[in-house]
Amino acid sequence: MKMHHLILGLVLLMFTACGKKEKTSEETKSAPDTAIPVRVVSISSEVVSIPVQVSGVVSASNEARPAFKTGGIIARILVEEGAHVRKGQLLATLNLTEIDAQVQQAAEAVAKSKRDLTRAKNLYADSVATLEQVQDATTGLSLAEQSFQIAQYNQSYSEIRSPISGKVVKKLMNQGEVVGPGTPVFYILGDGQADWVIKSGLVDRDWARLRLGDRAEVHLDAYPDRTFAAKVSQLADVGNPQSGTFDAEFAFTGSMPRLAVGLIGSLNIYPKEDAAHPIVPIDALVESNGNAAVVYVLQADNTVKRTAVRVGQIFENKAIISSGLSADSKVVTSGAPYLEDGSRVKVIN
Repeated sequence: MKMHHLILGLVLLMFTACGKKEKTSEETKSAPDTAIPVRVVSISSEVVSIPVQVSGVVSASNEARPAFKTGGIIARILVEEGAHVRKGQLLATLNLTEIDAQVQQAAEAVAKSKRDLTRAKNLYADSVATLEQVQDATTGLSLAEQSFQIAQYNQSYSEIRSPISGKVVKKLMNQGEVVGPGTPVFYILGDGQADWVIKSGLVDRDWARLRLGDRAEVHLDAYPDRTFAAKVSQLADVGNPQSGTFDAEFAFTGSMPRLAVGLIGSLNIYPKEDAAHPIVPIDALVESNGNAAVVYVLQADNTVKRTAVRVGQIFENKAIISSGLSADSKVVTSGAPYLEDGSRVKVIN
């Protein structure tokens, strides 16, 4: 009886073991594949010029703030705000009463000095005056003549003529006011085609990439549907201590509509570069924020590596990568949003 029970127990144990083996085999066969199906592309490399993107303000490269050389009372203002003036055009004059009197006074001083010198020479010839007195009279005449020249010079500059051709943006003083020497009376901006520029501040990295003459495209908020051509006309050699940037100036090269100082715009500046940059489809970019983005690079063991990159420019459906990738890599396109760093993938066609 005992032997019968022992044999029955062994049989049951064998069936149990076989059942476990079959179950384990079935579980192994039905275990899901955890690899994420993705599509990948090889990174291409092309010679492109990554633009420098900055904002700027329209200004005039040619401006003037004409003033009287001498002080006095303004007698006439001959132009008003908004007027277009030519270079050399008379804009304003001073009351000449005082200035003419100074010229007349200087002229009388010259005449007296001449008489004094003639008298001193005659007396010296008669041995009445000394040589020193003749020399003093000669010096007095020279000083009087120089004072007369100064008075005449000031008289000729007691009027304002426009130093440039342009538009009177601001009239700073009015007829009848007392003005001091060098005090601006007008603010004039050159409004010719060559006078308009757009100014911007560049960070040192962008400043180092640009050269005079580099091409630029300007988009003005006032004309949102138009693109204007420009070029780099000036690059500062000293940084601006207030902003920490380097001032740059861009001259418009094409025909321009009506402009005003202070218009806001954005620029794409294209440096003359012959560098090859990696190019990837836009689908490969995830978690993009401005110029920063993330791509997943395929590894040799069919895993992916999360890689931060910097986007230099986007055109059509491609992105130029300025840093973060090498040209011999492969990046994930389809399926990239579902990946994490180290995810196992299965490449599909």
